[in-house]
Amino acid sequence: MKYSTAARRACAFALLVCVPQVAGVAQAQPDSTTWYVSAAAGPGGTGTPDAPFDTLAAVEAASRPGDTIVVQPVPTTVRALDGGIALKPGQQLIGGGPEVIGAAADAALPRITNSTGDHDGDAVRLATGAQVRNLVIDGARRGGIYGDDAADAVITGNRVSATNQNCADGFMIGPFGLPPTIVAGLATDPMPDFITLNNGWAAIMTDFSTATGGVRIDGNIVHDTACGDGIDIRAHGSSRVTARVNGNTTRDINLGLAKLSVLAMGLQAGDDAQLTAELVGNSQFDIAPPSSPLNALADSEGVFINPLGRARVEVRVDRDEFRDGHGNFSANGLEYVTTSGTPESRVTVTDSTFDNVSGDVIENYNLSTGGARQSLTLDKVRARHSSFPGAVLNPPVPANLGTCLVNTNFGRTAHTDLTVTDSEFGDCSADGIGLVSYTPTGSGPATAELVFDIRDSSITGTAANGIAVINVGDTAVVRGSITRTDISGAGRSLISTRNSGGNARPILEFGPGTLDGVARDCLATADPRVDLSAIPGICRP
Repeated sequence: MKYSTAARRACAFALLVCVPQVAGVAQAQPDSTTWYVSAAAGPGGTGTPDAPFDTLAAVEAASRPGDTIVVQPVPTTVRALDGGIALKPGQQLIGGGPEVIGAAADAALPRITNSTGDHDGDAVRLATGAQVRNLVIDGARRGGIYGDDAADAVITGNRVSATNQNCADGFMIGPFGLPPTIVAGLATDPMPDFITLNNGWAAIMTDFSTATGGVRIDGNIVHDTACGDGIDIRAHGSSRVTARVNGNTTRDINLGLAKLSVLAMGLQAGDDAQLTAELVGNSQFDIAPPSSPLNALADSEGVFINPLGRARVEVRVDRDEFRDGHGNFSANGLEYVTTSGTPESRVTVTDSTFDNVSGDVIENYNLSTGGARQSLTLDKVRARHSSFPGAVLNPPVPANLGTCLVNTNFGRTAHTDLTVTDSEFGDCSADGIGLVSYTPTGSGPATAELVFDIRDSSITGTAANGIAVINVGDTAVVRGSITRTDISGAGRSLISTRNSGGNARPILEFGPGTLDGVARDCLATADPRVDLSAIPGICRP
């Protein structure tokens, strides 16, 4: 029985077992050819197992769409295959020999690189329906694996390191603006978008502009990047993308020369794109480590999610583990930020841990001055330990300086909501949870909304406030509820409020909980460490 190219793509992406596949053994499709290439081969090979090609260029030229290409393992004393390879639609590029993930350092493995300018310096260039599996990719001039509108590509079980030796720009964040007068509690006209952060090209990156389809990135290890990000997915134009990013490890991800930001894992959607993503069982360790002096300047991120334009974004993050994010005061474990435009987005994070970072551990930032709608749900999430001494500048600077979880709404017509259940926050150098609404001045009534619901959670051991609620400007709706939550060990107030909102009438509802170890029927109690003078609280059963 023969499979069409489209059927083979569908089988690969849907994880259906169309033919047996094991590491080190290439199973060719019935209507395809399997080719072999080896860095240890002599010249004149024909692409067979016994007479493999000796260059990636030779096997690229000989192969057809739908073919399988096997990179044979070689000892560490043999130089990797160089020059990169551009795959054709439906091709499989597979490393022979043992699985590279977990292999001994001195094992014979299938190794490739690209130290040249061919294929823009990428070691592997994807095509529609292509698969890349079980390779060691080290020292590429630009990306390890890159795809442009390569719908339904599958990238599994690879080890990618030391990429972007040429320090090319990749993921761009912004432009966006920040309200400087929030320090004084004054609302002004919207600031122009003037801040842009550049990142180095990612080790694994896929771009989409017109394609409709998916991408699957599973079980890879990305480490010790030379200048840039770990794994990035960008959807722009009219693209419709479904991404499955599961079981990957990124570690020792490094900022490069003349770069401002570095991401272990980044998602971005702009223009009219639609991006649906599932991120399950991934880990990010030692982002912007201090072993490189440049990393002290890094705005580093573990997981970064960035809607903009008119995009529609839905992301689910489950069982993520982040640990040790270094860099400057703006480093984060998870940052979900709308930078501009009117996108609609929703992010749900479950059963995940974010530990030890310089800046805010988790950020939910709606920075767009337009009508962007942004929603974050955290369930069974642990966010602990920030190190930047943000309490020194808090409350005048209420965000970006070491809060466990900060949630902001900065647009005059924007909507931001936050739901927190069964989660843990603590040992942070500013607030435990900061909830900030800043509504700039403008004609006509504001429709901005900041809504939050915090339940069955704990906030302990913070240098500033346990929970801080701040409103600046004539926000239409500031509404929140806090119930069945333990708040203790704050350096200042357990609950703090600030309102310089003109006609704004924030509403806070409180249920039962614990304050410094004492059970209360209502958290809005007469306690000197609960400051509701600016925004009154209502007790609800």
